[in-house]
Amino acid sequence: MSNMELSYNEIIKWLEDYHKRQKDVKTYRGLEYSKEFAEDVKDAKRGGVAFFIDPLLPIDLLAVKKRSAIDDKTNKTKTVFHYTLFWLISKDDPYLERRLQFYRFYLSRISPLSAVTIIMVITVTKPNIRKKLREIAEDNSFGLWQVETTKRTPEVLSPPRDFRAHMEENLKNPRDPRAKHFNRTITTKAKELALFFDEHVSNVVESVVGITPKQVNKRYIERRILDLVFDLKNVSYAETLRSLVTQHLIQKNNEYDFVSNAFSVLWQQCNLEIKYDDFLEVFEPPLFNIYARQEKPYRDHYLHQFQVFLLGLAIIDNDKLREKFPDDIDKLWLITSSFHDMAYPIQKYDELAQKFFSQSLGIPEIGVSDIKSYFVEGSLLSSLGYLINVFCELHFNDRLKGNWLQRELPLVRFFYKIITGRKHHCVLSSLCLLKQAQSCNPHLRDSLFVRSALAIALHHRDIWGELPTERAVSSLKFDNDPLAFLLMFCDCAQEWGRPIMMADEEGEEEEEKEKGFFLDKCVVKRTGCSITIRAPSLVVTDKLFVRKVQELDELQRFLQPQPGMKFIITLKDKSGAKRDYLMIGH
Repeated sequence: MSNMELSYNEIIKWLEDYHKRQKDVKTYRGLEYSKEFAEDVKDAKRGGVAFFIDPLLPIDLLAVKKRSAIDDKTNKTKTVFHYTLFWLISKDDPYLERRLQFYRFYLSRISPLSAVTIIMVITVTKPNIRKKLREIAEDNSFGLWQVETTKRTPEVLSPPRDFRAHMEENLKNPRDPRAKHFNRTITTKAKELALFFDEHVSNVVESVVGITPKQVNKRYIERRILDLVFDLKNVSYAETLRSLVTQHLIQKNNEYDFVSNAFSVLWQQCNLEIKYDDFLEVFEPPLFNIYARQEKPYRDHYLHQFQVFLLGLAIIDNDKLREKFPDDIDKLWLITSSFHDMAYPIQKYDELAQKFFSQSLGIPEIGVSDIKSYFVEGSLLSSLGYLINVFCELHFNDRLKGNWLQRELPLVRFFYKIITGRKHHCVLSSLCLLKQAQSCNPHLRDSLFVRSALAIALHHRDIWGELPTERAVSSLKFDNDPLAFLLMFCDCAQEWGRPIMMADEEGEEEEEKEKGFFLDKCVVKRTGCSITIRAPSLVVTDKLFVRKVQELDELQRFLQPQPGMKFIITLKDKSGAKRDYLMIGH
């Protein structure tokens, strides 16, 4: 592992500390949750200054320098901003130059090209890579810094220049031999010509920036939740996870690929005997397009699983809280969180198929598949038997014996209806997990997969809120099932960074950027966890906000932690007004 990988956060912190010593410079990382950044944007807009940057761009740090200048046209004092974007680089990347060129042009939409510079940051690296990066920097006017955290200042291998100055210099001293004979009129007017081209380059950029989020490699997994990984000390696979996160942050690769690889590596390290299933990763993307024109667009459930996983890790890593979970909680949580929405596409495709048959042929209640005949033959009943047995044992202290199928017939019928009729993703995800675990040794299956499957099956209100009277659960006690408690809390809290695709007025697909939630604060203490999520563009009457309030109201009444434990979710609306939801049960 390189020095860069070992100290990614240290380098970011070093860059922040370095800029704190500079005059009139502010730095931002994780722009999506920076309240200060949001306030600066508002102030700049009120002053008539363009100050906006897409918070989902995969940059490592943004430094903004503010100064006063005289307006050439009005001769009045105005506020001028200069943006410097820092990109940490750890290895040779054949696409690096092209990507940085694109980002510079992409960013030209927020400000004149003269106000944006890019600086590549490296630590001590191989001479050949350092030489190549220096050539890229000099050819494109990018900056190149070498940073050592033991020193107070960077080694500037190549100073950054704005793009207009870069064009002006090339007009005076063109690198292309065919342009060596510019006459004196051109070379003496290089600055004016650069200004002219600046305007037209910006116009060209406006016409070509229609690029997909996947191509831009935007970040939806917020930096605040990723940063929690660097503080883990008790989780058995913490070092591997830190390395994976560091590699992702530096390489800025696609997040879906990152999540798939991370879960696969961790499952293998934990010796779970089966490979991590990529079903959701494969079948979720089409749902964004299919539901883009629906009244209720599709919301991400894959990146969501990973962020739920990270949030739960921060909780079980706490020394005092860890004592309250089972000894094998690391593996249990990895399985549970990474699989809890795995079958969501089955539920959504079934809903769409029913709608299609009903509207086009007038045939109601026909979905993608009739699985009633497979309920017994496909061993769904035997897998369901595991769930019912462990459910009764954990929540009612009742170990089923004898002809328990007859005794628990209402519960069997309930799950049968959920599986074959509604095809609810909670129960289908748990059954999918158990069917895959059939090939594992019995001890591993019973000690890990069955408990995880139960937590997955119960985690949605559609299940725990509708259990038959004979086995109804009025509250879920932490003491009875800490794994299910943790999943329900983290699943409900994780509302940020979940892309939604919806159609605009002309039918073109676009992301829903303005109507989401952001993570504002995450604090884990020995007594529990406090999560604050905010809706920067939602008020209390908006549908998304109302649905979240209803979900939190129900969860607050249902989850019952141990005495002295506090699990809190705070919800803020656009105005900053907040509501606290304290999990106290009843």
